[in-house]
Amino acid sequence: MRPLHITLILLLGLACSLSAQLVVDSEWAAFTSMTQANDVVARGDDVWLATGGGALHYDRSTQTYRRFTRLDGLGGNQLLSVTLDDVGDLWVGTAASGLSRMRAGASHFDPPFLEFRDRDILTLRAHNDRLFVGTDRGVSIFLLDKQEVKESYRRLGLISKDAAVHALAVHDELLFVGTSEGLAWASLSQPNLQDPDSWNSVRNLGNVRDLVVNDGTVSAATALGVFTYDPVTDRFSLDYNQEVVVGLGRVNGLTLAATSDGNFMRRLGLQIWRRMGAPVINDVRAVSTIDDGSVWLATGTGLRVLGAEAPAPAGEPGSSRFYDLRIVDGDLWAASVPDDQQRSLSAGVYQLHEGSWTVFDKSTGMPNDELVAIETDREDRVWIGSWGGGVAILDGNQWVELDEQNSVLRGIGPNEDFVAVGDVQRDAQGNLWVVNVAVGIAVIDGYPQTQGYLFDQVALGQPSRLDLYRIGLAQAGHKWVASRTDGLVILDDGGTPFTGGDDQIVVVNTAAETRLSSNRAFDLIEDKDGVLWLATDSGLNAIQGSYDRTAGRFDVDSWRVYNTLDGLPSDEINALELDGDGHLWVATGSGLSRIDDGEVAFTLTSTNSGLINDRVTGLLFDEDSNELWIGTFDGLNRLRLGTAPVDGGNPIASSGVFPNPFVTDGRARLTFSGLPLGATLQIYTIQGELVTSLDAGIGRGSVSWNGLNDAGFLVGSGIYLYVAQAPSSSPLRGRFAVIDGINP
Repeated sequence: MRPLHITLILLLGLACSLSAQLVVDSEWAAFTSMTQANDVVARGDDVWLATGGGALHYDRSTQTYRRFTRLDGLGGNQLLSVTLDDVGDLWVGTAASGLSRMRAGASHFDPPFLEFRDRDILTLRAHNDRLFVGTDRGVSIFLLDKQEVKESYRRLGLISKDAAVHALAVHDELLFVGTSEGLAWASLSQPNLQDPDSWNSVRNLGNVRDLVVNDGTVSAATALGVFTYDPVTDRFSLDYNQEVVVGLGRVNGLTLAATSDGNFMRRLGLQIWRRMGAPVINDVRAVSTIDDGSVWLATGTGLRVLGAEAPAPAGEPGSSRFYDLRIVDGDLWAASVPDDQQRSLSAGVYQLHEGSWTVFDKSTGMPNDELVAIETDREDRVWIGSWGGGVAILDGNQWVELDEQNSVLRGIGPNEDFVAVGDVQRDAQGNLWVVNVAVGIAVIDGYPQTQGYLFDQVALGQPSRLDLYRIGLAQAGHKWVASRTDGLVILDDGGTPFTGGDDQIVVVNTAAETRLSSNRAFDLIEDKDGVLWLATDSGLNAIQGSYDRTAGRFDVDSWRVYNTLDGLPSDEINALELDGDGHLWVATGSGLSRIDDGEVAFTLTSTNSGLINDRVTGLLFDEDSNELWIGTFDGLNRLRLGTAPVDGGNPIASSGVFPNPFVTDGRARLTFSGLPLGATLQIYTIQGELVTSLDAGIGRGSVSWNGLNDAGFLVGSGIYLYVAQAPSSSPLRGRFAVIDGINP
């Protein structure tokens, strides 16, 4: 069997010679939150963190950070473990996205190893020519020289089968394994470690978080404290039982224990431990120490250190979930809320200026950290709508708050002080329209406020349950509002936004209009042709009609619903945006689609493009840079769009092949994007033999391939050619590399 890494080297060398148009990643950028650190390894001046948003490198000599994501070759962005082997190669374990390696001195990760694509890699330990891989289903031995799994152990003594492995250590050719329910250990010289009887084990210790070898002593961090191994009796015994221990390291020749209470203990001898004079640091996930005595900590809120100069904060957002985006004076502003599983992390609003992030949250004067909407006024002051704290306005260097006490906004709840804002939009006159959730729509003329008015939905004859969410400005002058309970709402102020008496609300829900796909609407936008696009949890509605003020109704001319049958990847539509060429971008729960001339042209996902996560929640087109910003559940993407071609091609950057090289396994798919619309794509061997022919379909500019030839067999490793042509365009040609992932 030919080693996979040799094949990779050969093919990557050929692929590097291809034209720049094939490097689709060059059109993509990724911005993820790397605040939550799960593991750390420090060696010399290099400190590596495995985070929830990718790999973060801190250079002690230059005091700078560098970030790596899936666009840099990682199998995924959710990293759980990291280690360095004896030659300096970096290894990282992902959540169900494989094992990745970056060679010493390189700046890009190799393609992930397929053996671990369905497992969470919780811990890694390099030892001589082997890499021990602890997963959510046992432990495996990965041979570094052959780049392959030697064998896996799923039943360790009395430990339950497929117990999660959180810690590993090797000492005197004994392999020690810390699992979710206890410890197991065995000699690596045993002929058959797949036999459970080859292992010693002890249960009922709870989750074993870490293992460390120091001065010939193996120590285990557990929920009961620290256990140490006695080679004479071949048993573990309790050595420290005052606190839950979450991490272990070595400092100045002594074993170091990090506790769940944020304390740090040093082992002076058998059952003798003393607290270090160190600050309390909570939520420690992992510990790594360097010979200079410094202790580097991966915590739930970032990188920390003991015994060395503290690194400057990386300036990372506390969340990777973004709902609203704006460009202000060339800077990106992004509003976010905390992740469901990371409520301890601060969210807030983040400003990206010349590559550096500034975080605004409660500590900087924000009313709260759950921020969902961004807008600017005529003076380019930033207005931030929050979920519970009204509106925060950045006036110079100071945040000021508009709430129920100093504006027309009203609160809800027992004290009527919970001011929930769903959206903020500015009209042509400079007035700010604010969706005051569960209350109505407020209009404010600016800051400082001289005029304000609240369109109370109850006073206008609508029920209090009318859950208004997003607002849009109609060309005809009225306001479109997306409701999460009643679909589409039309607000008509009669041309007098600051006075009442001539206002009315029209509700278009499924009771009034059976063609509406759902009453749960999340976004809306009106295009240049007057078509209103309404995003719901059950499809995308394209509505053309007119609002009749006199009759108080909306007259429909045409209505069409787009869903998965029309080519969308999901019926869950979260956000909408128009680019400079009038194309509609559709954010769904399973990818990002574009609609051209009324049809779904193509869909981008995390498997066929640089999209960082398939659940897309926010969109923004920057007309100055011709870039599309994409908010997801896993961070931000920036996609550079190409200019509209004259030959009928697809204006999504340049053409691209992703992923390249393409590792076949019978399930993976290779995507060709940026093709002439409606093109036929033919794939050839390097010798010119036809492999297969694929049709993009009418109005589509992309096509995917499963690696099968016309006979139904997976093609072998090598360099392949493609030609894409449509009747109205010139042929588009390129090359790509294929790696046989089943028979390497």
